[in-house]
Amino acid sequence: MKKLNEINMIRAIMCILVVVTHSLTKYVINVDLNPLGEAEYVQMLRLALLCATPIFILLSETLIAKNYASGTPKGFFTKRIKFILVPYILVGVVLSYIRSDNTLESFLANAQQIVLYGQWHGFFILVIFQFYVLHWLLGRFMAKLNPILPLLITFVISFLHSYGYFHVDQYREFTNMNYPLWFRTHILFWLFYFTAGFYIGQYYETIISFLMKRLWIPVLTTILAFGSVLYVYQGMGFARAASERYDIMLYAVSVFLLLTAVFRKYNFYNESLMLISNFSFFIYLSHLIILPYFVKLTLDFGENIIVFNVVLTFLTIASSVGGAFLFYQNRLTRLFTGRINYLEKPRQAKEKQTANDPSYSLR
Repeated sequence: MKKLNEINMIRAIMCILVVVTHSLTKYVINVDLNPLGEAEYVQMLRLALLCATPIFILLSETLIAKNYASGTPKGFFTKRIKFILVPYILVGVVLSYIRSDNTLESFLANAQQIVLYGQWHGFFILVIFQFYVLHWLLGRFMAKLNPILPLLITFVISFLHSYGYFHVDQYREFTNMNYPLWFRTHILFWLFYFTAGFYIGQYYETIISFLMKRLWIPVLTTILAFGSVLYVYQGMGFARAASERYDIMLYAVSVFLLLTAVFRKYNFYNESLMLISNFSFFIYLSHLIILPYFVKLTLDFGENIIVFNVVLTFLTIASSVGGAFLFYQNRLTRLFTGRINYLEKPRQAKEKQTANDPSYSLR
């Protein structure tokens, strides 16, 4: 796992960028911006950060394909239900209660929309579970194929679905009428990321070794891909900040490959990022519950865009990490966080020490 240090760094950075993205949204809502000046640059920055959630989803399949290219092991789904789906449900229930008007009817209606249909920021969990099923069904078959054709086919499918949903009213209405869950969980938005993650994982060392020697390739593709994002924004007037945008796909994959190659080449490591990486799953689930409560406090620091977003992001991440640390001390509340490796060794050592304590049996 030492060789995958770059994955931990990327996971942490994407987690931070997701929080920054939502922090920027609060900034735009609460601060009057010049529509022809600062607002334009803030929107471009928000578009640049949209790669964070796709990369986080891409990482999931990359790791699975790298470790289980020929098939999933026994207990694969059981562990992921326990450590991923259960926290999704529990945090979703908490959010449902927060959004309700203190009546059972309102709570149940919110729980249906949030937990069952995935209509909240935790929707990516439902996408990842669809990846798990696809990997289980198609992994062995895909491993035998030349990657080029599956990548091209799934790119076209995801591109056309996304473009159709955002620009063709009839297709959007058809999708909403026939798809039971929240539209953002639709697998067709993410099918290309599944295929890209699968083949990146399968040929991980070969791809990264190649790119480490030719960093100009991912640098160039990242620049060109983001150029296409800006073209769609400025030339077509499509400003919606959605991570399932059709113009984000190549940009997200390019950023992922660039960061992976750079971090591996220069052996980049940071202890704070490693900490955030370990807590990233719970930060993803909880940050939008916590973040709104810090907005008023953050505004006391001023309306400078850098100060506002740095303070709000720090407070949100620190609170999520602190909450996860406290939850992990109890077997019941630990269900909210999922497995956190950073806290596993101290917990196991504490349990072992308690069991070995001669006075323990007298209590």
